[in-house]
Amino acid sequence: MSQKATYHVRDSHFDYYCIIPHLSQEQVLMIRSEKGWTLPHFVPYEHHYGVVGHINQEIKAQLELDTTTLGCVYDSEIDDENYKQESKNVYRVYAMENHSTFWIPPIGASWMDFHELDSLRFANPKLHPILKSWVNEIKREKNSKVRSPWAEIGWFSEVATWINLQLNFLELGAIISLEQIINWELSCLLKAKTRIGNIYFKASSAAFQDEPSKTNLLTQLYPTHLPNLLAINTDKRWMLMEEFTGDLLAEITDIDSWQQALRSFAHMQIKAVDEVNKLLDLGFPDARLDRLIPQIESLLTNTRVLLLKQERGLSETDLETLRSLIPQLKVMCDELAACGIPQTLVHGDFHGHNVVSSSEGYIYFDWSYAAISHPFFDFVYLLQVEEKQLPDVADVQGRLRDAYLEPWTVYLPMQQLIEIFNKAQPLTFLYRAIIDSQVVENMEEECKRAWEGVAPYWLKTLLKQIQSSSSTSS
Repeated sequence: MSQKATYHVRDSHFDYYCIIPHLSQEQVLMIRSEKGWTLPHFVPYEHHYGVVGHINQEIKAQLELDTTTLGCVYDSEIDDENYKQESKNVYRVYAMENHSTFWIPPIGASWMDFHELDSLRFANPKLHPILKSWVNEIKREKNSKVRSPWAEIGWFSEVATWINLQLNFLELGAIISLEQIINWELSCLLKAKTRIGNIYFKASSAAFQDEPSKTNLLTQLYPTHLPNLLAINTDKRWMLMEEFTGDLLAEITDIDSWQQALRSFAHMQIKAVDEVNKLLDLGFPDARLDRLIPQIESLLTNTRVLLLKQERGLSETDLETLRSLIPQLKVMCDELAACGIPQTLVHGDFHGHNVVSSSEGYIYFDWSYAAISHPFFDFVYLLQVEEKQLPDVADVQGRLRDAYLEPWTVYLPMQQLIEIFNKAQPLTFLYRAIIDSQVVENMEEECKRAWEGVAPYWLKTLLKQIQSSSSTSS
């Protein structure tokens, strides 16, 4: 697996603070500064809050301390009620796990008892309530439904033991080193160095149906287009994969590569048409259009999911307009279902960061959202996410659309396919809103805060799409 993540972040200043507990005492590491006490701190070069390898590296460089990151416990963009989107200063606080048994704090750093924190003068007063909240949380009895498993102390060691057992069974030796790559609400990704090269471990959230089993089945259907699995644990949603190398599609500026990747993916979806019943029987979610129709009203009456009147949520006017469109949306779903293109495998999170161009072709990974639904939803979603890709290519969206649709001419002529693609566009955002609302509902409680605005965002996009289409046609 090769995942060099690239994110488009506005021009902001970021500050990261790290909560590092003592191995055996109720203490936390504090650093003395001229203005008072603070947590270990640095300015990151990577700004996606779930990419954590550089956090562990920075703590190692600063303090010679071996740590892993348990997760982001505070993000000013999400958790600060007074935070303004135009603000240029973002700070995040991460909880860490300490793995250094005999480590002694350097000059200027001290282990502070939890009960001493109230008497300290903090250089940044905002850190005090965040730290107190963290202390109160870890003092409470552990509840696996509150946090992701990989946010718990001891999980990393458990995984290292499991990986070593699998490597031993496969006669591949033992782990030389184990590095965190990603740790966020949806998954945890680790990279293990072994004597045969790098392998990757992924644990996925309970919010998804069994990703390891789904991936395992897809590797049998498309052995050259998916990562090669070494081992899976379906109960814990763990999988171990061989490394694959190549260039992320998102970083390729050659439109021919994009077109080839889209044609290849369309052929995969077409091949899956004959496997739909098998995929459903083995646990792929049934998100076909007739199953989505009853969920439209359920979504648009769930004011908690819609964050009604909140900054990231829907306004009452938007909600009223969407509810008035329910009959129209149902008709649109029926028409798309009857268009002549069979419903089949959808990736669900199809974009350039989940596709690698290798010497042997294209590899498609991260099948967390995989389901059975209308295939064109994947391509519409890709255009939405990658709208600024290939800026110097004329009519880039039209050329990519035609490349993706060309394999589907085995069912209908190109002009009809373009008409069906246009019908699928607004319904893609409805699909995303329904699916993402379900994902958030099934997340651990503490994980929901960063994702609560996703379903309302897609509904706002749906509303803009329909209103734009209406104004154009009139």
